[in-house]
Amino acid sequence: MESFWIYFLLLIAVMAGWILGRLSAPRSFAKDRATNDMFADYFVGLNYLLNDEPDEAIDTFIKALETNNDTVETHLALGALLRRRGKVDKAIKVHQALLARPGLDKAFTDSTRLQLSIDYISAGLLDRAERLLKEILSEGSNAKWEALRHLITIYQREKEWGKAIDCSTQLLTNNNHKRDSEFRAAAAHYCCELAEQNLSSAQNSKAKDEIKRAFAFDRKNVRASLLLARIEQRLGNFKSAIKELVRIRTNNPEFISQVLGPLAECYEQIHNMPEYEKLLTNTLPDEPDVSVVLALSDLVKNRAGDEAAIEFLNDYLTRKPSLTGLVELLKLQIPRTDAVVSSNLSLLQQMVDRLVRKNPAYQCNHCGYESRSLYWLCPSCQKWDRIKPILEAGGA
Repeated sequence: MESFWIYFLLLIAVMAGWILGRLSAPRSFAKDRATNDMFADYFVGLNYLLNDEPDEAIDTFIKALETNNDTVETHLALGALLRRRGKVDKAIKVHQALLARPGLDKAFTDSTRLQLSIDYISAGLLDRAERLLKEILSEGSNAKWEALRHLITIYQREKEWGKAIDCSTQLLTNNNHKRDSEFRAAAAHYCCELAEQNLSSAQNSKAKDEIKRAFAFDRKNVRASLLLARIEQRLGNFKSAIKELVRIRTNNPEFISQVLGPLAECYEQIHNMPEYEKLLTNTLPDEPDVSVVLALSDLVKNRAGDEAAIEFLNDYLTRKPSLTGLVELLKLQIPRTDAVVSSNLSLLQQMVDRLVRKNPAYQCNHCGYESRSLYWLCPSCQKWDRIKPILEAGGA
């Protein structure tokens, strides 16, 4: 029934648009006859709807709708609705028929080509969409900005990062888009993708060039900073790597768990673990992520033994209970108990550990997608930089 009412309302809108166009036009016998024919077709279409045959109804409506500048927007609305309802082939048919009509205003031609390109993208016909969008781009009309947006979508899907960067650079010259944080973040990630490719083939210099481009788009990009730190660490520039990792800790504290491992490795390489411990201690009051507590616990254990680490964890968990912290505390306490208690604690530790591992570690703040792994591009909503670590603080 839902589909019936959607198409019925669309039918009313189509007829209203057509009638308004006719009322503003001179009358003639031929036009009156055309009007009668059109209404006959609409009643045939309505009959199809009543018999739950929406495809036949759509074909009839398309045939009945006369195309002129007064009904183009109705055609576009019909095509967009069909696409949203999953009938992409029908949407393509509507927009192609509209483009085939002679004498269409330039603005409507651009709108129709843009809609048709979206149809092609939805249908997976990316090469057709690309050709159509490039055609719009070459003409230099105002529609080129929308064309660039859709081209970026295509190149992102096809992982053609260089082309995506070129289109993003052009788009960001437009005053309406130059400060758009989403476009800037996406462009920075395209550069990071190229940097990752260069790193995989040990081309550190080229990778650094791509990271510089990424920072030109978005200086606070976490991924770019992590990649730069990895390169500096690979080259033995441990102090430079630490500087970049600390920048993440300052600008994006929610990603502290991503920098602790590399930070520990860098401080160990320069034989300055006390400075690392000082950094963590200073971070602890402001940072709710339990990963900081676990890193500090490990340092305390190595420096002062298990008893000191147990006391440290006990003190923290008393103030801020945490399942992850409890698992670590049990690991430290089990070897210090008798056989019976140790067996029971081991069972408890395994149960809590399984419970912790089932919980998602990351969540998209746009669509709610959850996962155990970090994705820079959300697999669900296809948004960049929306997945963040789920912080375990003040209880689990």
